[in-house]
Order: sequence, then C-alpha cells, then structure tokens
Amino acid sequence: MTRVRCALFVLGLALLAVTSTSGQDKKGDKDDPKVKGTLPAHWKDLGLSDDQKQKVYKIQANYKGKIDELEKKIKDLKTEEHEERMKVLTDDQKKKLREILLGESKDKDKDKDKDKDKDKAKDKDK
Repeated sequence: MTRVRCALFVLGLALLAVTSTSGQDKKGDKDDPKVKGTLPAHWKDLGLSDDQKQKVYKIQANYKGKIDELEKKIKDLKTEEHEERMKVLTDDQKKKLREILLGESKDKDKDKDKDKDKDKAKDKDK
C-alpha cells in the first residue's frame, strides 16, 4: 500500500513539473535577444549588416566555449605531467630542485631591484 502511495506521489510531482514548464512562453527565432560581442580586427570596415554581425558573434560565442574547455584540459594535462615527473624524483632530488628554483626566483628579484635602481639613477640625472 505504501508503495502505491509513493508511486502516486512521484507521478503527481512529475505531472506538476511538466505542466509548470509547458506553460512558459517560448520565443521564436524573431524574438532572439541580440548577442553582444566584438568583431575581429578590421571587420568593422567591411560594412557588415546587423544579421552578419549577429552570426559572427554567435560563432565566436560557440567556439569560445569549446576553446575554454580545451584550454582547461591543457592546463589539467600539464599539471598531471608535472605530477608524473615529480614521482620520478627521490626526496633528496625534490628538495634540491626546490632549492634551485627558490634560488632562481631570488636572483630574478635581485635583478629587478637592480633595474629599479638604474631607472631611479637615470631619473635623477635628468
């Protein structure tokens, strides 16, 4: 008996969901909102119609999603590659690598400071 009640309850919820979504207004192709975007360089000079611009914007939006997915996949693969490489190293090698990388970043910071000092000296000379 409880199974029948549960089945009827689920069926009622499904009917309620279907009727609530079927009452929503459906927009036709004529009512599609205009897509905003930017045209590629020099395309403004071509005298495109509004329809052509909209088509270009839709194409760009479509490919942007695909490109974003691929860029995320590339980033994930690079991370995975790095992790795999790190598994090859011993703990001592990992420690030495960290020291080397930290030393390089400190050297870069020192070079930046030297460049700033040179720029300040040039400004004083003027």
